Amino acid sequence: MPKVTIILTSYNKPQTVGDSIKSVLSQTLKDWELFIMDDASNEDTQKVIKQYVDDPRIHYYNSNIKDNERYKTTRYAALINQAILLSTGEYISYLTDDTFYLSNRLEVMVQFLELHLDIDIVYSKQKVNIVDKELRIISERIRDTRGVLRQPQNIVDHCSVMHRRSIAHKVYNKYGDFWDDDPANWHNGDAVFWRRLAVFEPFYPIEEVLDISLKGPNSFQNMNAYLPEKIPNGTLVKGLSSKIYLIEGQIRREITKEMLEKLKYNMKMIVTIPDPVLFKHREEDVIDESIFLEPKKFPNQRLVQAKEDESIYYIQNNKKRRIINKKTFKKYRFSEKEIVQVSSFFLEAIPDGIPIYLNLVKTIILPDRLLCKTGNKYYLSNDNKFHEIHLKVIKKMKLPMDKVIQIKRSELCNYAVGKPLQWMYQLK
Repeated sequence: MPKVTIILTSYNKPQTVGDSIKSVLSQTLKDWELFIMDDASNEDTQKVIKQYVDDPRIHYYNSNIKDNERYKTTRYAALINQAILLSTGEYISYLTDDTFYLSNRLEVMVQFLELHLDIDIVYSKQKVNIVDKELRIISERIRDTRGVLRQPQNIVDHCSVMHRRSIAHKVYNKYGDFWDDDPANWHNGDAVFWRRLAVFEPFYPIEEVLDISLKGPNSFQNMNAYLPEKIPNGTLVKGLSSKIYLIEGQIRREITKEMLEKLKYNMKMIVTIPDPVLFKHREEDVIDESIFLEPKKFPNQRLVQAKEDESIYYIQNNKKRRIINKKTFKKYRFSEKEIVQVSSFFLEAIPDGIPIYLNLVKTIILPDRLLCKTGNKYYLSNDNKFHEIHLKVIKKMKLPMDKVIQIKRSELCNYAVGKPLQWMYQLK
C-alpha cells in the first residue's frame, strides 16, 4: 500500500501527546511517516515526545516560536504547511496531541481510497470523550458522518480526514498555500482548509469510528469558545501555565497568589484563555508588594480604605473615587469582603477622581465592571461605556450574576454605548 503522511501538531499536552504518538505506532498499516510539529512546548511535553524519536519513521520539529509572536499566525496551520512541504506520503492525514487513532485507522482509509480511485478525500466517524482536568471521562458521544459533503466546514473534525497529496497541491496552486494561517482562523483552521479542498472534491464518509478525541477544560476550543474579542479591564486570566495575570487596558500583569489574597480577589473568577490570546497582551510590571510603595502600580477596579478613615474608595484610572455613602455602596453591589486596607499615606498619594454617587447620571464617569440589566438586555461598563453582553459571555468571563444592577433606560442613555462584547467563536 502507498505511504501515509501523518502530521501531529503539539503544544503543551504532556499528559496526552505520548498516547497520540503510540496510537500511530500501533497502526496495522506500517508504511507511514509521522511529522511531530511541536510549537515550542514546555519541557515536560518535549521530554515525552523525545521518547519516541528513535523510530526512523518519526520526524520531530520544534518551531522555537517566541511567546510574543504566537498570536500573529494560526500556529498549527503554519506548522501543517511546513510539514506538508517536507512530507513524501501519497496520502495525508492529521492528528492532534489530544486525539488517538484506532489501530486500523490508516488501513481502513487507505483501502477505501485504493478501491475508489475517483475519490480524493475521506472522513470517518469520531468518538468524543468529554473529560475533566484529570482526564477522567465525564461523558462521551459519537460525531456521526453526514453523507457525501460538499460543505464539510465546521462538521468534520481535524483528525478524521485523509486526502490524497494531489488534491493538496491543487489547493496550493489556487491559494498560494495549503492551510490558511491567518490569525483569524485560530478557532477553525481545519474548516477553512476543508472549504478549500471542497472547491475541488467532496468529502466521502467511512461509516466507522476511527479516532477518539478528548475534549477537556484546557482544549483550545473550550478555552476560546464565547471569549469576547476584547477582554474587559480587571479580568483575571491564565493560560496553560500556572501563572495568573490581570488584564488592564489590554496589558497583562502577572499577579502572585499572595497578592491575589491581599488584594481580595476571588480565585473563582480566574478565566482560562488560549495562550495566543494571552500573549497578545503586552506584559508589564508584576503585581507584588511594591505596589504599596508605588501607587501608580496599584491595580484598578479595587476598593480601598485607610484604617483611620471611614470613607471607601474605588480605584479607577489610577485615581481614587470616593463612594458617597452606604446606600451607594449597596446599589453598585460592592462588597465589604473586597475592601483592601491601606495606609493613609498611601491613600493620600493617589489623585482624587470624580466621586461615585447614588444617581448614575450624576456620577458622570461609569465605574468599570458594573454588570447591569435593563429590560432583557445585559450590559458591562468598561472605559466609560456600556457594552451589551450576552449571557454566554457573562458565564465565560465568570462575571457574578448576583451582582447584576437593574438600571433605568434613562441612565443607560446618558452614557455612550460601545461595541457589544460578543463572542467570536462557539463550541463545535
